[in-house]
Amino acid sequence: MLSVAFALFLAMGLAVPLVRAQDKVEFFPMEKVQPGLKGTGKTIFQGDKVEEFQVEILGVLKNAMAPKRDVILARLSGGPLEKTGVIAGMSGSPVYIDGKLLGAVALSFPFSKEPLAGITPIQEMTAVVPAAAAPAPPAPPKAASAVRVARIPGSGGLLRLIPESDNPYEDWLKTVGADDAQGDLGLTGMRFPIRFGGFSSDLIQSYSGFFRHLGFEPASGATLAATDEKMSAAADPAPGSMISLLLVHGDLNLDVDCTVTHRDKDHLFACGHRFLMVGPAKIPFSAARVITTVPSLASSFKLAVAGPPIGSITQDRFGAIYGVVGEKSRMIPVSIHLESTLNKTSDIHFEIVQHAFLSPFLLNLGVTSALNATERAVGPSTLELKGKIELTDGQAIDLEDVISGDFNTPGSAGLSVAFPLAQLLSTSFPDLQVERVDLTLVSSNEKRMALVEQAWSSKSEVAPGDKIEVTAVLRTPSGEAIIQKIPVNIPENVNDRMLTLIVGSGAMVNQIQTRFSPANLSLRDLQQLVQAMNKTRRNNRVYALLMAPQRSFVVQGDEYPSPPPSLVQTFLADPAVSSSITFSGMSIIGDFETKPMPVTIRGQKTLMLKVVETGN
Repeated sequence: MLSVAFALFLAMGLAVPLVRAQDKVEFFPMEKVQPGLKGTGKTIFQGDKVEEFQVEILGVLKNAMAPKRDVILARLSGGPLEKTGVIAGMSGSPVYIDGKLLGAVALSFPFSKEPLAGITPIQEMTAVVPAAAAPAPPAPPKAASAVRVARIPGSGGLLRLIPESDNPYEDWLKTVGADDAQGDLGLTGMRFPIRFGGFSSDLIQSYSGFFRHLGFEPASGATLAATDEKMSAAADPAPGSMISLLLVHGDLNLDVDCTVTHRDKDHLFACGHRFLMVGPAKIPFSAARVITTVPSLASSFKLAVAGPPIGSITQDRFGAIYGVVGEKSRMIPVSIHLESTLNKTSDIHFEIVQHAFLSPFLLNLGVTSALNATERAVGPSTLELKGKIELTDGQAIDLEDVISGDFNTPGSAGLSVAFPLAQLLSTSFPDLQVERVDLTLVSSNEKRMALVEQAWSSKSEVAPGDKIEVTAVLRTPSGEAIIQKIPVNIPENVNDRMLTLIVGSGAMVNQIQTRFSPANLSLRDLQQLVQAMNKTRRNNRVYALLMAPQRSFVVQGDEYPSPPPSLVQTFLADPAVSSSITFSGMSIIGDFETKPMPVTIRGQKTLMLKVVETGN
């Protein structure tokens, strides 16, 4: 019994110097790097055993990747490298000369016949941690300038969010399928192996160009095995071992791998180049076990399995990523309840990293993948979507949509969910934090779409203060007519001879309002943003926009429709004032809508209303 206790005490006593010994690692000085130097590198080729490979220095490339960013050119050998060349996933593999840390393997030549690599100097990697600074005074709350909102006339100050485009991911979709730069024969950053679990191979293939554009190498056909809780490296990643950045975790998994270069107690430097170069970040990471190294003529890569989260990446910079072992990164839980056309229900749960760029994209992938597992991608189909994006302060963004068509309705549903999350995270309110996303999707194998065919009002001549009724006739592909009634109020202060009434789908009315109201309004706080987003026009309602040919203006973010002519003349007469004001020749004086319907609505009609004086 005594011997066992003594052994445990001895093991604990020896463990401390081993960890502290990492503090004493010396860095090899750049001024002493010259051709012919020999060294060793560390990485994992299989399992969780760190193995050595040989390094021969060929020279230093000055300003190779950016100003003041030198690269050490080296030839690698040993292990499987002669057969595989430089391997995706080796990014960050530490290189030592005379026991001193030189840097990390980080760059390679695509299609090279021998394993030539670029090494990022360790001095550049450790410089990614910001220097300590005095605490800044609290900043005042910032307004959300990344979303477009308009005031709803007669609502008492409520705002409505107006999307700039029907397709919020045009830039992303332009990238999908783009050239992946595999033809570039110059020295390039090594790609990160990106591993999918639960995602369909068709979806991975359709986004492969996008991932390669970001610097990732999709592990096509790879699936994530169950987390191995017995991984020997899981609790304590050392230089040369693998880590995985956990972007999606749960019933769906998406991980990105690289190698640890240097560890100083709980501080960890890895990869030797940027991940996405987002700067400050909060991305969970785990240790990883390499199942095997896959040789490839294009790019050999490591196929690995991630363990449980053990830390957080807090900096993503040009020269490296930096993380802290033991620090937690909060992810956004996503729950999807699906009522499929197979007369079955399923519940899918996963978490996504919280990040303004990544979160909407990952949510889009997750929703699309969940639907692709059971629903058709080609042929008539409709998806009814309801849900919430809950915030930590108890507020919530309501999600509601009907997506119908003949092709890729799952992908359209993914975008319709990702769009409001992207708008929310694009704002700069400091107290914004997403608590969770809950979705319910009901699928059917039929096309439920209706076109606005006709529209008329109960009166063609109106007086100030009148209440009229607008009738819209919607026609489905099968010929069925759907009648919708919209109450419309004519404002008391109307003094124009003619009014324009646009009756149509949310998308069409948004386009018209964007054309006549080009300026954004300022949002005071997060609550006002949530209210504006919850008034976003949906594609399952008919809207009526009442406009008058009156000059309106926006000053300091506030819109003033139908201002008195004397006020307009005053502003126009003063160049200093008029230069900061946005004028429009049309005022929106009414904004109305129907109740939601289980169809997708398209099209619009325009009505003209003649204003007559009371008593005429």
